[in-house]
Amino acid sequence: MSDEEHDLHGHELALYGHELDPGLRAVLTAPLPTEAVTWVEDTVGARVVDQRPLLGGTSSALHLLTTTATPPQDRLVLRRYVLDWVLEEADVPANEALALRLVGTDTFGVPAPRLLAHDPDGRALGVPLTLMTALPGAPVWQPWDRTAWLRALAALAVRIHAAPVSPELGDWAPYPPHARTAPTWSRHPDAWLTAYALWDGPVPASRRVFLHRDFHPGNLLWTGERLTGVVDWVSACAGPPEEDIGHCRANLAIRLGQDWADEFLTHWQELSGTRDYHAYWDLTNVVSFDHALEEPGLDAFVAAAAARLR
Repeated sequence: MSDEEHDLHGHELALYGHELDPGLRAVLTAPLPTEAVTWVEDTVGARVVDQRPLLGGTSSALHLLTTTATPPQDRLVLRRYVLDWVLEEADVPANEALALRLVGTDTFGVPAPRLLAHDPDGRALGVPLTLMTALPGAPVWQPWDRTAWLRALAALAVRIHAAPVSPELGDWAPYPPHARTAPTWSRHPDAWLTAYALWDGPVPASRRVFLHRDFHPGNLLWTGERLTGVVDWVSACAGPPEEDIGHCRANLAIRLGQDWADEFLTHWQELSGTRDYHAYWDLTNVVSFDHALEEPGLDAFVAAAAARLR
């Protein structure tokens, strides 16, 4: 998979876009309806002079907008929840807006988009909407300096977890397993069974902090060697910091290798002052992953985590 083409808001067009079903792609990339443009213009008091779709996933339609407003409102991102899944998870649009309100300042050094407006019930246009400022930069998967890059990721996680835990935030719970059997391509099926058993068991003791809940390099933006953005706060909640760490470790292991995931953990433990890290956090994170694509790095990650329990 190539990740050479990036958009401003941190979504890798080549990485994700080619996997979309043509029908779904058409829905997510269609030009904004006139009434959506009007809603944005009325919100910011400026004209929209350019729009283009952003592809970073399959859950909602994202458009990057250029307006005649002064910065930072000259570059905006509009998220529209145009797919039926939101009917089953109706709290998600409001949760994203809540997360952006809580972290969208410089108080804790977390470079998050600033929330401008939202319509979580879809009263204005018939679908839920979130309007936010766009952030500069692009994701980096091939860093200029491995150690500096991984340490910056760990330091950012510590800053996010230091944000106040609002009583409005929902409580974390592990995502349910995608299946209860190992992937057919796995070389370590017993390790996957261990993961499912852990998911069914007790959660290790930990702290309760502010979680991004989708923390990994694909949602972090860089300008040169500087971290300039954290995007996709849809799943933010309150729970154990190890949730974000395990999710990031899994993504690092898949894309870059187990040694990258382990070095990231070392930096995070040093910066956070956390001594112990249970294999639970790795294994229960990945059981929700889709098994459709063969991922040797993921398989090795599961095997390594299960081995630490012996």
